[in-house]
Amino acid sequence: MPYRNLLFPLVLLSLLILSSTTQADFTVPLSGGDQLDVQVTEGHGDGPLFVWLINQYGERRGVDDLTSRLAVRGATVWQVDLLKSLLLQRDNETVRALQGDPVAALLEAAVDSGLGPVVVIACDRMSVPLLRGLRTWQEGAEDMSAVAGGVLFFPNLFRGTPVAGEDPELMGITGATTLPVAVMQPELGTHRLRLTELLETFHRAGSPAYGWLIPGMRDYYLFHTESPDSGVFEGFGGEVPPDVRAVLDETPASIMAAARLLAATPRPERVGALDRDADRSIATAYGLVERPAEPAPGYDLLDARGERHTLEESLGRVTLVNFWATWCPPCVHEIPSMNRLAAAYHEDEFAIVSINFQEDAEHILAFMDEVQVDFPVLMDVDGAVSARWRVFALPSSFLLDAHGRVRYSVNTAIEWDTDEVRAVIDRLRSEE
Repeated sequence: MPYRNLLFPLVLLSLLILSSTTQADFTVPLSGGDQLDVQVTEGHGDGPLFVWLINQYGERRGVDDLTSRLAVRGATVWQVDLLKSLLLQRDNETVRALQGDPVAALLEAAVDSGLGPVVVIACDRMSVPLLRGLRTWQEGAEDMSAVAGGVLFFPNLFRGTPVAGEDPELMGITGATTLPVAVMQPELGTHRLRLTELLETFHRAGSPAYGWLIPGMRDYYLFHTESPDSGVFEGFGGEVPPDVRAVLDETPASIMAAARLLAATPRPERVGALDRDADRSIATAYGLVERPAEPAPGYDLLDARGERHTLEESLGRVTLVNFWATWCPPCVHEIPSMNRLAAAYHEDEFAIVSINFQEDAEHILAFMDEVQVDFPVLMDVDGAVSARWRVFALPSSFLLDAHGRVRYSVNTAIEWDTDEVRAVIDRLRSEE
């Protein structure tokens, strides 16, 4: 069909979308004089009311698109940037410290609006104040069925980044949530293998929680746009990949289905008991952290060029095992310093083995054509090896002695060719 014949239907569709939604903003007052700015997109229908908590980075482009699509389906969406309204820093600790009162105030206003069912949505770490808000609202609610529950996209509900090689701890609020929640978990997301543990924690608390697996997607897939607002998502800018576009096109229908499911789900008529000590974040340990000398979990993997590698190859020399991914900017940043570190030692004394998280050989080799990598890149295609090593965040690295025992670990990117790191390696090399 010629382009000119397509033009009129596209213009007509755009006009229909615009005419089916309206914008109207307002504020929700809080005790102490603060207020929350609410951006409203009204759908001309009797659909749900979604209260969408903007992510900690303030990125709205992807959410704006989904909001418009939900409004076309008859839903009303309230977007609220808690950190901006409360003049708070955009960092992990601030988000984990946010209590439930602001979200509870939003839910009260949502219930008073007469729209519904009311569903609150958040992603990543903003899921923590979401759950706290649900519980705080419950404490003063006369009718607990007035709020259907919450939708959590790739939630990070952990107390913080643990020492690499140790298990993370869930925030106490997960064990005190009784309202229904739906977890939208990307299949290739960092915490995919922890989904069962999360759902079981919700269930033990009394929440009839549901898990939605998003095929083929990674964390933050919602923020693939041509021009992101935040520099944090620069890697998600440009033309949206077809597989991501297909999932984004299906996402409004999934959210609407989740809202119906949550609204129809019976919920306990009680507020969950909260362990407040367990609901506090933990400090992140930076740099090399000495670990008890324990045998490394091992690996038996193909590298990107098809050669098989095992941990046994490293016995007799100190080895740095690095878990990473090409889409992780800090991971890429530390590659040059690892190249320099490897060049400073004879291969019989020291080796670097990198284990890529859930990417295929074609993608890795294309990356290596652009970025120099002077050590083998093994492929953990299903994330099972990363799980055995208890990798929580990328990059995570482990220094092994000549006997194959973990002696140090690092849960962030560092500069590897420093005097401090070389002193540790030399000390391990000198051991019998």
